[in-house]
Amino acid sequence: MARTHVIIVNYNSGDWLTRSLQSACQHSAGLVTVVDNNSLDDSVSNAKMNFQESDRVQWIENTDNRGFAAANNQVLENIDAEFAVLMNPDCELNDKTLSPILAAFDQHQNMGLASCTIFNEDGSIQTTCKRRFPTPLSSLSRMLFLEKIFPRNPRFANFDYGDLTEIRNGTDTSSGTEFIEAVSGAFMVVRKSALEDVGLLDEAYFMHCEDLDWCKRFALAGWQVGFVASSSVMHVKGVSTASRPIGVLWTLHLGMLRFFRKFYKKEHSWLLRTLVAIGIMGSFALRAGLSMLKSLLAKLGLK
Repeated sequence: MARTHVIIVNYNSGDWLTRSLQSACQHSAGLVTVVDNNSLDDSVSNAKMNFQESDRVQWIENTDNRGFAAANNQVLENIDAEFAVLMNPDCELNDKTLSPILAAFDQHQNMGLASCTIFNEDGSIQTTCKRRFPTPLSSLSRMLFLEKIFPRNPRFANFDYGDLTEIRNGTDTSSGTEFIEAVSGAFMVVRKSALEDVGLLDEAYFMHCEDLDWCKRFALAGWQVGFVASSSVMHVKGVSTASRPIGVLWTLHLGMLRFFRKFYKKEHSWLLRTLVAIGIMGSFALRAGLSMLKSLLAKLGLK
């Protein structure tokens, strides 16, 4: 059995699909499967031209957009490797991506899911590479920007915290593994035996929050979620979603609603849950309005 099987779910990612595939083939040893969700651009045709002679690259071309979770599950349900590597089509691996993570899995047999330091193109670190599970209070703090108003108050801490000083400065144990609550779905490595225990991604999430859901289910099943700081990938946000910002915002907020209803229904009163739902929908309305205003100003040349 191969150690890794890389899965890339593609949707209108342009030239980035070829670039992502090149990095996956260069820096992994097993199969690489591209699942295309009925892209309207030439990303697949161009990538196929570059990899037409490769016996390592497999293609699944859907006739509709099934979403992130469902597309990954098409491969995960019959995964033929010790570890599945899920990466976005706008991610790029390097020669220090997989080795430290696989070594960490070997060292920590109870680690079922892991990720690493995720860099933006400019070299900054993405906040979402280390995450806490959102709670009603942390979600409210985020919507009201309380974590920015009171940056030193842990009560209002953001649940995305990957850009904290200890990671930026490299003091976050480069040789060890930190166990955290959740990681980013842009790049995840999952142990097959843990996957068989926990189950596939929840396909009720179309896009966004399925990664939080998976991490929560791993934790509930007794598996650890690891963060390996010495491993890294580069991720360019929004390549596949730039053409539909409002739709992406909608699926993000729907996903957050599902996450709260699924895991916190018994922990909080109906009143608090209702307030959270109102807050999430209010957040969508605000962010969608700002997105449309930004687009209008750009068209008027006022941006």
